[in-house]
Amino acid sequence: MMTNAQITYPVGSTDWMLLLARHASGTRIRPSPLAVFLGGVGRLLHLMVSEKSSSDPIASTADATMQREFMQRFQDMIVPHLDAAYNFARFLSRDADAAQDIVQEAFLRAYRNFETYRGGDPRAWLFAIVRNCCHVWRKQDRRKARFEQPMGNDGYADPDEGGEYQIASEEDSPETETIRRSEQQRVRAVISRLPEAMREILVLRELEDLSYRQIAEIIDAPIGTVMSRLARARRDFGEAWDACNKSETAG
Repeated sequence: MMTNAQITYPVGSTDWMLLLARHASGTRIRPSPLAVFLGGVGRLLHLMVSEKSSSDPIASTADATMQREFMQRFQDMIVPHLDAAYNFARFLSRDADAAQDIVQEAFLRAYRNFETYRGGDPRAWLFAIVRNCCHVWRKQDRRKARFEQPMGNDGYADPDEGGEYQIASEEDSPETETIRRSEQQRVRAVISRLPEAMREILVLRELEDLSYRQIAEIIDAPIGTVMSRLARARRDFGEAWDACNKSETAG
């Protein structure tokens, strides 16, 4: 995550980069309703375990302990990143329903290929799968009428639709809470308007705080490309943020 010393402001810029850093954790988007979504993923994983066991009753009895350990390891290492995976898919697809489909498919693929996981940050490993699933979804033209679904009536995510992941402080006043929520919605809205390559690099670095090397592995690009693309994404975000502020001031 950037520090104040690392921030270079464009001429005439507002404090948009500080806002982006401050609201990194608050811009995560959760599926709605979350319990239903979690249950759906859980049922799919349970089905896969059942299918593996029923295919060979004798072997399944002998390997029951290994299967339980395998499932427990998957639950401990991968399932906690469900929110982050959905957040990434939501920003890539800009479609809430599609993001849930993408993440469910990604978790199934992750489970099927978990034996190939060789360590490192499991979140980065999962993000690479989510990204691939998103590309498959796009190629199959699953968007149809949901193409480029806006994130709320004014381009912002609607908190009543489960879009907001809010970490509130007990010391926050109602006015402070309202301002924070508004800023988080605006950050999401500005990011969602950027081209996909800029969105994904900004989300991975600024919101998920992944390293350049991790991002390079996820998007399958050299670290130099990651750095140059991130610089452009930050610039584009800053210009879009300033334009948004000017538009609201003029209105």
